[in-house]
Amino acid sequence: MTAPRGIRNHNPGNIERGAPWQGLAEPDEMTPVQRMEDRFAVFKAPEWGIRAIARVLITYQDKHGLRTVRDMLNRWAPPVENDTGAYVERVARDMGVSPDTEINVHCYDPARLMVEAIIAHENGQQPYPNDVIDRGLMLAGIEPPKVVHQPPLSPGPKPFPPSEEDPDERAHLVATLPAALADIERQAGALKDRVRRLLT
Repeated sequence: MTAPRGIRNHNPGNIERGAPWQGLAEPDEMTPVQRMEDRFAVFKAPEWGIRAIARVLITYQDKHGLRTVRDMLNRWAPPVENDTGAYVERVARDMGVSPDTEINVHCYDPARLMVEAIIAHENGQQPYPNDVIDRGLMLAGIEPPKVVHQPPLSPGPKPFPPSEEDPDERAHLVATLPAALADIERQAGALKDRVRRLLT
């Protein structure tokens, strides 16, 4: 089965040729099918095409003040040749937001959700694993949140394992314990007699 055009070109946003994007494939790096592409950019790897999607969204937000799914996609896919309304509804639904909710595409979570939703709509699928999406976003300057690792709790003192006891030492202790206890009793009795004499 032939891959969708955007996937085939490592350009899952179907961004048109023109801008000097980072990661564009040179002719000798393209497949024969990619060299036949006459409209859309061809990237060296999908990470670069994902980066391009994210950079376009960042430009919409920073340069043009577009902050909602509806506003961004009206510029991304204008109604002249797109069903923009359906595009907006699909992406907003996939993101779990209202089309008119303000988002910040500098932040990892909304950027990732929107990029993945655009890929799915443009190609009828989103085939890339998490690490490919993450690398593309990082190339665009969007870092995933840092995971804070809590240090493990200090373990308490371990009980002396019975299996590590010296059996000879244990046998000696058992054998001498009665005599030791008798000696302690004699010393205690002598101490009591001495105290009694001192007090009388």
